[in-house]
Amino acid sequence: MKRGEHDVMARVETEHWWYRTLHHLVAAELTRYTQESPLRVLADAGCGTGGFYVALRDRLPAVDYVGIDVEQRALAHCRRRGARKLACASVDDLPLRPGSVDAIVSLDVLYFSTIDRRRALRQFHATLRPGGTLVINLPAFQALRGRHDEAVGIDRRFRRKEVESLLEEAGFGDIRITYWNLLLFGPLLIWRWVSRLGGDAQARSDLTLPLRWVNRLLMLPLRLEAIVALRWGLPLGSSVLSVARRPE
Repeated sequence: MKRGEHDVMARVETEHWWYRTLHHLVAAELTRYTQESPLRVLADAGCGTGGFYVALRDRLPAVDYVGIDVEQRALAHCRRRGARKLACASVDDLPLRPGSVDAIVSLDVLYFSTIDRRRALRQFHATLRPGGTLVINLPAFQALRGRHDEAVGIDRRFRRKEVESLLEEAGFGDIRITYWNLLLFGPLLIWRWVSRLGGDAQARSDLTLPLRWVNRLLMLPLRLEAIVALRWGLPLGSSVLSVARRPE
């Protein structure tokens, strides 16, 4: 990730329409998958600057949150947001005991070239208690590559089948996968193609907070889209969200 992008993320992620939709989707999936068993301990593998911590704290304040990230700059932002249980470590070398957490979320992390994805997923599987839940989000479709990817370090984008195969290989079951952000797929495809025409020096992320009314205007249809995605799944989108369980 380019220097300064963590600071950009910290400024926008608690309000930005994309992040708020993602956090809504993840919280909804955690609620769905933990109705039978209470969610006590959650590990955020690749917690970044703590935006999901804020969303989780407001929705599930009793959950024991553990944030893990390899970047000290990101963890510093987490501390400023109030997170206390933090560890500086890679997601493919988790500093947690086997079977010690009820759920793991990993949001837009496994795309980094420095991470061994298969090892990370095996670590997630081992760290979850039997019946525990994993939620991961990843960027989708190589056609959407642009300067944003270079700025934030996206090594690759994923298709649904590839994610499903990786999860099955790691031993997960009860897998549910959907694309999301179908609404803006077309405009984003054009924008990313245009961005590729620039030079490397121009590479920066798309993380800017639009005007408040624009932000709300974008959030409303995406919340409606999220209902469809969670219930029936979507065939296309800029991201792919997966929920899986470690078998009992």
